[in-house]
Amino acid sequence: MFSLLQAIGSDCWQSSELMTVIGDSFPSTVMESHPALTTYALLLCLLYFLIFVENSFIAILLSWRSLFNRLALEDTMANKNLTYAINNTALLCLPLLALAFYFLNISQLNFIFILALLAGFAVLHIGLMLLTGWLKRCPEMMRTLQICDRVYVIVFTTVALLVLLAGRLPFDLPYAASAIILGVTLLILFILLSVRSFKIFKENNCSILFWFLYLCTLEILPLVLIICALTRI
Repeated sequence: MFSLLQAIGSDCWQSSELMTVIGDSFPSTVMESHPALTTYALLLCLLYFLIFVENSFIAILLSWRSLFNRLALEDTMANKNLTYAINNTALLCLPLLALAFYFLNISQLNFIFILALLAGFAVLHIGLMLLTGWLKRCPEMMRTLQICDRVYVIVFTTVALLVLLAGRLPFDLPYAASAIILGVTLLILFILLSVRSFKIFKENNCSILFWFLYLCTLEILPLVLIICALTRI
């Protein structure tokens, strides 16, 4: 198992175009030392999944059920164990998405850089959500929006992994088809998130302007930036 993960880690690093990201002056000795780092990251992901495997399956089922069923999301919010499962699974989605993006050739960055980009985005997004909740004195509403975001991240990760498996096993999906499927999925999830967030703001007697600013600064802008960073637009 370790040798298999090490081979995957070596492939993730060596076949990347790191020199075009960092520059020609990047030391080759650093490049040679990173396959082990990728392997350890994959081992940690596997260990994390094995520890929380039951919670992860529950969170995936709840996330898909909560897409169109608002009561399912409210039940999840009211149950600390279910919220815990959603949070843990959303954390696991970061390395899984990084692997999916790499092997689907969505980004020319290597696994480590994609993972660092997604992790940085997640930390920044959580920080901005907490700051907004504190400034506007609506922490519970922002907490609900955070859970919504994590639900949609789990759903998107599930679709990305299914596309990856379909491309690797029976169908041999080309890059264009994979990109279209992921793009359409992302657009649908964003529309659903926008509608649901609007209802949440309306129920909390918040203005439409506040909702529009939230959507632009905390959802659209970060998403556009991360897509540009991944695809180097």
